[in-house]
Amino acid sequence: MDGLSRSSTARRLRARAGRAALVAVIALIGLVASPGMASATGTYTVKPVLNCYKENADDSWTVVVGYVNSSRKTTSIPRGAHNQAYPSKFASLPPTSFKPGTVNGAFTAKVSLADLYAGARWVLDGYTLDYRAAASSSRVCPSSTELPAQGNGLGPAIGLGVAGVVGAVLVVRANRRTRALAAAEGRDDA
Repeated sequence: MDGLSRSSTARRLRARAGRAALVAVIALIGLVASPGMASATGTYTVKPVLNCYKENADDSWTVVVGYVNSSRKTTSIPRGAHNQAYPSKFASLPPTSFKPGTVNGAFTAKVSLADLYAGARWVLDGYTLDYRAAASSSRVCPSSTELPAQGNGLGPAIGLGVAGVVGAVLVVRANRRTRALAAAEGRDDA
């Protein structure tokens, strides 16, 4: 009987170790898959650029804005002092996750003349992209340009949520398997 209880204890310990390893692997995948955070020391590497602009019939402009991330990793810059669009009605437009390299058409904004003269701009990572000033060195969007749809920056959060659900399902399945083995073991003992 002593031998049976030792093997049951060993199985339970192995099952717990297996679950712990599974949780560790899922956590590691979540960390690797999530974008890196920029440091708070101001050593960011992302610069906003005006790709092109289009003058609309109502005298407003549609600006197509992108960025250049000189880092080799995706960088996350939350909305706030280091990632803010002005005036405040544009605050939700800029992304918060920045892929490496040059990304054209990260978002568009329809800016009125009053907004332009009031200093419509995007402050990102210590750089200020003033739309009106940048237009002098930018180009007018060709008529065939498809303006990008605007995203909400929830992609990484959704990915992590899915990874968490998959991890939870795997842990539940491992628990069921362990319980089934323990029940089968108990029947064999009887």
